[in-house]
Amino acid sequence: MIQNTPDTSPPRLIALDWGTSSQRAWLLGDGGRILDVRRPDFGLLGTTGDDPESRTRAYEAAFAEACGDWIAAAPDLPAIACGMVGSAQGWREAGYLTTPTDLAIGAGDLTAVPHPRGVLHLVPGLRVASAADGSVPGDVMRGEETQIIGALGLLPPTDGPRTVVLPGTHSKWARVEDRKIVSFATAMSGELYGLVMQHGILGRTATTGVRDDAAFGRGLASGTSAPSRGLPAELFGARALVLDGLLDPASLPDYVSGVIIADEVRHLLPHYDTGHRILLCGNADLCRRYAAGLRVHGVAADIVAEEAAAQGLWRVAIDAGLLDPEPSTNPEKETL
Repeated sequence: MIQNTPDTSPPRLIALDWGTSSQRAWLLGDGGRILDVRRPDFGLLGTTGDDPESRTRAYEAAFAEACGDWIAAAPDLPAIACGMVGSAQGWREAGYLTTPTDLAIGAGDLTAVPHPRGVLHLVPGLRVASAADGSVPGDVMRGEETQIIGALGLLPPTDGPRTVVLPGTHSKWARVEDRKIVSFATAMSGELYGLVMQHGILGRTATTGVRDDAAFGRGLASGTSAPSRGLPAELFGARALVLDGLLDPASLPDYVSGVIIADEVRHLLPHYDTGHRILLCGNADLCRRYAAGLRVHGVAADIVAEEAAAQGLWRVAIDAGLLDPEPSTNPEKETL
């Protein structure tokens, strides 16, 4: 059973950020306070079956493994999830909302997935529509929309435009105005880094990496210099520096990270610079790197932890009517 102690509120919501390679599950109390958190290795890649029935069984088993005891202790708790669990390869396809879209996601936007222990509600993703003639591609996101909702909820409200950047495997740059996500763009920077370092010549050139902030700064400077030689040329320059004895092979990963992030910031910042501080949300080390990349261009950033997804799921659950926004009657509760 879930025991309430003097410094906790009763559990009110099960919330999951269920992505391609990982899952984070939170048990939330009053005000979205995190009572318990789990990070099981049950991403989409580990639960996808060969057919719809086996995939469903795999997701049911993964959900029960992560949250079964929470449900057993409080069977009436609502449950909500965002991320790739709602993709075409996920538990159930949750569809997309097309930008511009309000940050308040309603009950009709969620996809209900019945399972032996109750119902899991899936948050839809967001899409930017492609041009009708295909001349300009669109974009999609799943999970990041909930992080944006949570991150903005942790800051004082503002009527002005704001840019939110979510670094990661597929980094997102989103513009928010009047409580609406009006546009966003995706950069495959993290995936590119992984491919280059794991399957390319730079991976063979490097030795076991050690953190080298100076090398990262050199990579940022190289990728920001004008006129730019372009990302492919700058990346190969890392190998030449090692061969000439000007870059330690162990520092090559940080140098390459700097080059790739500099290229991303160089191209997307002009489209998303609102003249205000940019909000970074995600892994602390990645946010630190992106903040450095923004400073090169004279842009300051605020940083919000990746647990913002839990706050976003809490906000969506309230807006969709899955739970009452009023706190419990526990006299010893603490709220955010």
